[in-house]
Amino acid sequence: MIKTNTPKNSTKHNPGLPAVRQRGAAAIIGIVLIAVLLLAAVSFGYYLLTQKEGAVLQVETPKVTADDALNRGKSNNELIIDRLIVEAGLKRDETQGKDANAVLNDEQLPVGDGITADTVVESARLSRLQTEYITETDRRLKNLDKAMTLSEKLSTEQKAQSQKVIIDEQTALSGLKAKSAAETTKENFLADRVALDAEYTDYLMAITQVHLLVWANYQTLLEEKVNVLGGKFQERLNDASNSGESIATAQTKVNDYQSNKTTAKATTAKALKAVNELRPSTFNANKAVLKTYYDQLLSAHNDISKAVATSKLIITEIKTYK
Repeated sequence: MIKTNTPKNSTKHNPGLPAVRQRGAAAIIGIVLIAVLLLAAVSFGYYLLTQKEGAVLQVETPKVTADDALNRGKSNNELIIDRLIVEAGLKRDETQGKDANAVLNDEQLPVGDGITADTVVESARLSRLQTEYITETDRRLKNLDKAMTLSEKLSTEQKAQSQKVIIDEQTALSGLKAKSAAETTKENFLADRVALDAEYTDYLMAITQVHLLVWANYQTLLEEKVNVLGGKFQERLNDASNSGESIATAQTKVNDYQSNKTTAKATTAKALKAVNELRPSTFNANKAVLKTYYDQLLSAHNDISKAVATSKLIITEIKTYK
């Protein structure tokens, strides 16, 4: 019998070895999975702990402008948005009032102050006076250009009348400017200066009338929105009363709101009519007359402002109704 020698360092076949290796690999995979799950759980827990509480439903109030139409319906949110639209109109109204006041406070630049018919004026001095004259006429012409641009916001009839007044004044000032620049004698220059001073009142009326008309027109539109919102307030109170709600407190506020609105509308209408009828040929040209109309529009603005302030209190009351 032939014997086969097996080398000492050779490995004998072991049928149980693959199973051992499989069990080891499975253990490692299990450990890794457990670690991943633990890490995920810790991370999620940390995420939950670091989150701040917030509203489940967040509603953003839409942006509104003074030109937006009021909403239709009776929900509290619609009333709130309507009020914001009216408030935007009130802010624009305030800005228009400030613009009108700035124009009304215009002051003419002095031209040749202290120069009289008996004053000796040499050629060099006359040249300087002419420069002052041109500076003042250019300033007025520039403001008339601005008024012309602003007049595009007026109604068709208002625009036609206002632009005629502006163009007539531009023509008059341009003629005086050219005439004064060509003068060679003191006497003629003094006559031009008198004419420029006399022309100032028509110039002031032309630029102020446009601003007051724009202000009055937009204020009239604002008052109409205030009126519509007041009607919606009253409808809500009527519905609440029919449902058994106590509306006495809110009704008092709505009454105040409507009173301010009514007063404002009457005052604005009065001022608008007067400003519309201004004409250079019949205008007793002084700032006091224009200031009267400005004060009327400002008074109406203040009444609207009171109504808008009250509207917030009214909505607070309405929100308590079921």
